[in-house]
Amino acid sequence: MVPQADGASQGRYRKPRAWVTIAVMLNRRYLCSFDARRILHRFTDVVVVGAGAAGLRAACEIAASAAASVTVITKGAIRDANTDRAQGGVAAVLMPERTGDSTELHVEDTLASGCGLADEEVVRITIEEGVERVRELIDWGAKFDRKDGDIHFTQEGGHRKPRIAHARGDATGHEILSVLAARVQAMPSIQVIEDAYVLDAITEDGRCTGLLTWRSHAGLVAIWARAVVLASGGYGRLYRENTNGPHATGDGAAMAYRAGAELKDLEFVQFHPTTLYIAGAERFLITEAARGEGGVLKDAAGVRFMPSYHPMAELAPRDVVARAILDRMNRTNQPMVFLDLTGIGREKLAASFPGILAICRRFDIDPVREPIPVRPGAHYTIGGVAADCWGRTTVPGLYACGEVAVTGLHGANRLGSNSLLEGLVFGRRAGRRALEDIAGLSEASRPPVLTIETGFRRRDLDILDMRRSLESLMAREAGIVRAGKPLADARRLLARWSDCVAEVEFGDPQGWELQNMLLVAQLIAESALWRRESRGAHYRDDFPDQDPAFAASLRLSRACGSRPAGASA
Repeated sequence: MVPQADGASQGRYRKPRAWVTIAVMLNRRYLCSFDARRILHRFTDVVVVGAGAAGLRAACEIAASAAASVTVITKGAIRDANTDRAQGGVAAVLMPERTGDSTELHVEDTLASGCGLADEEVVRITIEEGVERVRELIDWGAKFDRKDGDIHFTQEGGHRKPRIAHARGDATGHEILSVLAARVQAMPSIQVIEDAYVLDAITEDGRCTGLLTWRSHAGLVAIWARAVVLASGGYGRLYRENTNGPHATGDGAAMAYRAGAELKDLEFVQFHPTTLYIAGAERFLITEAARGEGGVLKDAAGVRFMPSYHPMAELAPRDVVARAILDRMNRTNQPMVFLDLTGIGREKLAASFPGILAICRRFDIDPVREPIPVRPGAHYTIGGVAADCWGRTTVPGLYACGEVAVTGLHGANRLGSNSLLEGLVFGRRAGRRALEDIAGLSEASRPPVLTIETGFRRRDLDILDMRRSLESLMAREAGIVRAGKPLADARRLLARWSDCVAEVEFGDPQGWELQNMLLVAQLIAESALWRRESRGAHYRDDFPDQDPAFAASLRLSRACGSRPAGASA
């Protein structure tokens, strides 16, 4: 159940408020271990959840009008988003006359990657507006790598032309995030609240009116806003092997679902073929650009194997490469394969992939002389909160952009290097639309009253053990290759675990994250069971072919359950 605001009007709040003491009863949906206590009330025009490329771009757009105050909420530090980990680059047709490229070719490549589920209107919006967004970043100070004075473009799998711009070799995400963070921090109408956990959206009469948050030093904080923009990222941490930062636990999707928003396409989880595999160490992404520059995949016996799986070999679509690696690992009874970059040369590696070199050397691997042990890992989650081309969700007042949102750009499979572009384009669009929509809302005349329902009991629970069990289950039964019976078994087990957690009282983000992860995991299993075909990033070995009967998205909501797109509610 979502916290409800009793009789509060929407509006703009300018005066700071003191602590307000109200009776708080506890919500089964997120189960916080706080009895009646003081809750700090904060007021803003728009609150943005997440500080990656999409969230910061949305905040910049709203604040630029000087007509609204903006609060950015982030689970960690402002520069700690998944955007910072993006190595591959940003795809944009910036110099068509030099590369022989066109926005039309980029549109065609994106639609082909989407396997029939991409929305052509959204694809065109993203690719056409994306050119302006990247040029805007350059005007704001972003420095992309250049050759002979011009931006140097590389080509990746699925792209027919070199259109990928990089910064500092393999630090594109870091460069983009740094530029956006500096801009946000220079805008006085934006307040950034770091190390804050969002428990749930607050709704009133079906409209999103704010958030209930928690901070370690302040406890519960209710943030009241005329619009909420979700840019909280994906749910890659549901999988044991993944390239995501620690915050990608599906909180935004779970929160939106509880608030009544529709989710869709949750079964489409993109696994990156090459993550550094060192037993006991954190998994690090080895960018696809390394294969684009000549890196080859070999098995434990030193045999190059990708040409036998696909005519494009190492540059085949990511899902094809990931399944090929998994098959090779099974055939050789090894937990990894090897990415051989020795043919690229020391000078080129140092110039193009300084981050990869630094990571490898931390583990005493020299890619100039020896291959890198790799295996697939969950990388980008295509599914999430259903949003239109302006970021509007099915809940008034709630917007979504970036990886948490499903606009239709990616369809069933994301084309590499389109995600940063999407964050920039739809961050701006969601921010602009939220600003326009709140313009006609009247100011509130009194502070809201928050009531949260209760009903739970205490129980000992090893959160870390259950989380590891969840991650292993998802990797095994809802991972790269799936089948009906294991998915059905996983769904039943996840439901049982959720019932157990529903009786537990939590007092910090670890427990709330687990609850969100279990909810999203169940919805993934349900979606993957429904899609009795193989399409894009979703592969069923009991239904290995694409089926026209499933050329639609499964929509899930609390009110309507699950239904294919276009079906009546």
